[in-house]
Amino acid sequence: MQRSTTSRARRSLVIILTFVGVVWASLPAHGADELTFTAVEKGGSKMWEGGGTIDLKGPVTLNVKNTLTAEHGFAIDTMKVKDVIKPGEEKTITVPLEDINTMVSEHRVYCQLHPKHVAATTKVAWK
Repeated sequence: MQRSTTSRARRSLVIILTFVGVVWASLPAHGADELTFTAVEKGGSKMWEGGGTIDLKGPVTLNVKNTLTAEHGFAIDTMKVKDVIKPGEEKTITVPLEDINTMVSEHRVYCQLHPKHVAATTKVAWK
């Protein structure tokens, strides 16, 4: 009788720990080294939508997509990024750590071709 109860308790513990591991692995990271930005139009304003928080543990990957019908600039001065994204184009931009101004906690993401477009921001999670 004792052995059966112990065996069930161990099996239950294994199932619970497996479940916790699966849930933990599926949670989004607090910070990331990969960000996604999409050029969109909302309420008559064009903007770069997206961003988030980065940890700065390694190079930062920027996934950029232009869903609009005209080319748009993609610039982050504090990360030495300046590019032009064609209509319908998707681009991956990798920013090495040495190009990122670590004195800045919020990085402005904007269209250098159209100054009236709404800018986005990316934050740095300091540990």
